[in-house]
Amino acid sequence: MINRIVHIFRDSSGSFEGQEHGEDVVLLLRKHPVIAYARISVSLIGLLIPVFIALIFYSAIFKTHLWPLFIFLACLWFLIFWLLMFYSLTIYTLNVVIITDRRIMENEQKGIFNRKVSELHMSRIQDISVHVRGILETFLKFGNLVVQTAAHESQFTFYEIPQPEKVKNTIMKIVTDKHRGDHHL
Repeated sequence: MINRIVHIFRDSSGSFEGQEHGEDVVLLLRKHPVIAYARISVSLIGLLIPVFIALIFYSAIFKTHLWPLFIFLACLWFLIFWLLMFYSLTIYTLNVVIITDRRIMENEQKGIFNRKVSELHMSRIQDISVHVRGILETFLKFGNLVVQTAAHESQFTFYEIPQPEKVKNTIMKIVTDKHRGDHHL
C-alpha cells in the first residue's frame, strides 16, 4: 500500500506529453523530497491544534455541552489541513523538469488551474550555474540551477532540485555532444 502511494513520486516510464519522435528522456526532476516532507510536517503539526485545545479546555468543553460544536469545528479544521496537504503534494508532484537529449522542459504548477510550461532547446544554452545556499542545502545536496540562454528569455532557474551539480554536468555533456555532432556533419 505504502509503495503504491510513494510510486507517484518516482520517475515516469520515460515518456511525456509532447515528446518528439526519437527524443529520449535523460532526467526527470522534482524539487528535493525534503521540500515535500517539510510541508507535510507543517500540516501534521497543524492537525494537532484541536487535540491540544481539547486537552487544555477539556472540562469547559464537556461541562457546558459545547462538545458537538467543538467536534464540528475540529472536523472542519482537519478537512482544511487535509486539503492543504493534498494541495501541497499535488503541486510538488506536478512541478517537474524534464531533461531530454534535445531540450529542457519545465512544468511549473502555480495552482490547481494555473500552469506554466517552458521549453529550452539545448542549442541555446550558453552557461549553467549552481547555487547551493546554507547548511541544509549543502548537507542534503540540493539547490538551484540557473541556465543562461541566447534567447530573449535570458535565463531559466530551476529551484531546489536534488544534486544540481550532477544535473549541470549531465546537461553540459548533452550540449557538448550536440555541439560536436553538429561540427562532424
